[in-house]
Amino acid sequence: MKRILLLALLLACGPALAQGTGWYMGGGPGSTKADFERGDFTSLETGTYSADDREVAPRIFGGFRVAPNWAVEFGLASFGRFRHRFAAPSGVAVYHYEASALTVGMNANLPLAGGVSMNGRVGAAFTAASLRLAVDNGTAKIPSCSSSWWYDDCVSTRTNLFWGLGAQFDINRRWGIRLDYDNYGEVGEEFETGRADIEQVSVNVLYRF
Repeated sequence: MKRILLLALLLACGPALAQGTGWYMGGGPGSTKADFERGDFTSLETGTYSADDREVAPRIFGGFRVAPNWAVEFGLASFGRFRHRFAAPSGVAVYHYEASALTVGMNANLPLAGGVSMNGRVGAAFTAASLRLAVDNGTAKIPSCSSSWWYDDCVSTRTNLFWGLGAQFDINRRWGIRLDYDNYGEVGEEFETGRADIEQVSVNVLYRF
């Protein structure tokens, strides 16, 4: 709730300190946390079930500042590869769960002092998730899903509300460092790939044109 209130405050702020208009881009490594719906996966195999819930993957973004404190921003984030393991008397079965998102939204910036500013983002996330059997112990179930001529894995897409908060330090008028938290909502589908709530913290280098 505190994060949502801070985001609303940022989006409600009027211009506080002109940074100019124009294009910018950035990117860096992100630490992803996935909160899986365990019941979507336990039917795949018998035995002791375990799953990764954290991964490191890249994120890039870019946007156009239409006003000193407002920008339209696009982003592309990979959430990494999460392993779901089943240890059974017949051996170990492993499934790989991968997800990513394309985002578009508004970014509001609130300058503070000394080159430090806060930002908030809200928009839409177009997400994709896939589930693939990587190691078969002989009794593992291949996920039941439709296939296409250009891929064999189960792939599920959905559109979510996307929001984020961040802090930025400007080294100079061109370069900056941005620490972001982003919430992508739920990705995947219950019966095809399994579901997970995704959030990511990333450290990014920012460049303004």
